[in-house]
Amino acid sequence: MTSLKILTKLEYDILKSAADRIAAGSAEKYGLDLAQKIDAVFAGLPPHYAQEFKLLLKVFEFGPPLFGFIFQRFTRMNSQEKDRYLRNWETSGLAFKRMGFQAIKRITLSALYGSEETWREIGYRGPWLAQGYAYNYDGKGVQVRD
Repeated sequence: MTSLKILTKLEYDILKSAADRIAAGSAEKYGLDLAQKIDAVFAGLPPHYAQEFKLLLKVFEFGPPLFGFIFQRFTRMNSQEKDRYLRNWETSGLAFKRMGFQAIKRITLSALYGSEETWREIGYRGPWLAQGYAYNYDGKGVQVRD
């Protein structure tokens, strides 16, 4: 882990722990630190976005006693307990828990699939505009790249 821009060490640990379970080993496979990438993204956004996300991370970390009578912080759970806790947030009857889970999940997967290291395996060739592809299209049929 290099220096953090927005997240504290605790917030980084919470996000890394959740991201590692959500990405299911993909981060290690590609040598990615998804929490570090997310921290860098938040550094470029207006501060209130980071503050809200940081609050979510703390509620997520210290919520087990309140939301599931689990007397252990999220980062101290084993893998199966973390998966169960994540699933509980994902399927909760409380809208704020479902939305919180989706926020963590979507930013994690955005960091994963937005990383060039994953593109080859998922069949993404990268941004077309940056590659300068020219298209020949006469208005009939499907566009194809030359």
